Amino acid sequence: MKRSERLAHVRAWRESGLTRPAYCREHGLKYGTFMSWFKLEQEQEPTREGKFVALSNGPENFGVVEILFPNGIRVQYSGEVTAEVIKQLRDA
Repeated sequence: MKRSERLAHVRAWRESGLTRPAYCREHGLKYGTFMSWFKLEQEQEPTREGKFVALSNGPENFGVVEILFPNGIRVQYSGEVTAEVIKQLRDA
């Protein structure tokens, strides 16, 4: 498989909303192999500066979300919890 195809899988996983193991099962990929592609893709991305994302609170779907990134950064959010909010927090 070409490098561009491997990186495309990693990018597709990011957009899928699936866990890495679930994505691998769904696409017939070995998890360890996928993780090596994941690390390669991380090395390819330029370092992004942190940024804040403005979010609005609403009465429905109110809750608390905590995301712990592999590098130890922890993001906590309290407010309306939707799939879009979770994606924004993950990508911030």
